[in-house]
Amino acid sequence: MILALKAKGAEKIIVSEVSKKRQDFAKNFGAHYVIDPTKEDVVKRCRELCDGLGVHVVFDCAGVQAALDQAIHSTRARGTIVNIAIWEKACTITPNDLTFKERKYMGVATYQVGDFQEVIVGILAIPRRTKLTRSQDAISSGSMKPHDMITERIKLTEVEEKGFKALVNDKDNQVKILVEVAGGA
Repeated sequence: MILALKAKGAEKIIVSEVSKKRQDFAKNFGAHYVIDPTKEDVVKRCRELCDGLGVHVVFDCAGVQAALDQAIHSTRARGTIVNIAIWEKACTITPNDLTFKERKYMGVATYQVGDFQEVIVGILAIPRRTKLTRSQDAISSGSMKPHDMITERIKLTEVEEKGFKALVNDKDNQVKILVEVAGGA
């Protein structure tokens, strides 16, 4: 998310993260501010960083109730909360927290035809005469480096044990696990 925001020109990226290792990842990927919610009041800090009003847009990548509550209250009036997390448990949203400040809440988890092709083309060599989208240009120019997110490379036969289980059980150390398709049947 940080790389995508940077590629789109975001000027103030604030990340709330409990894990020290993921805090380091956030800093390395380009977050301007990293808040440890176990040590700081996220809502208060976001307001301080945003002229007392709160943030314009929150991307909830955690999928936990405490983070959602902080996200909603960190968002300014008429701001937007975008859920991109996959939740393991049901959560609670108090509609008045959205209504009284005219905040918007939306979920994003699907892709449109062409999304993956756009990213893949950006990674491959592209002829100079080809007009690039901003995200393609960011990848091909090196300003967006998705390979820095890869914390593990595994074979296709290892997807369950070293892929899914590692992402669920070792969140502190794993960001993205690359599956090498030619690495096993």
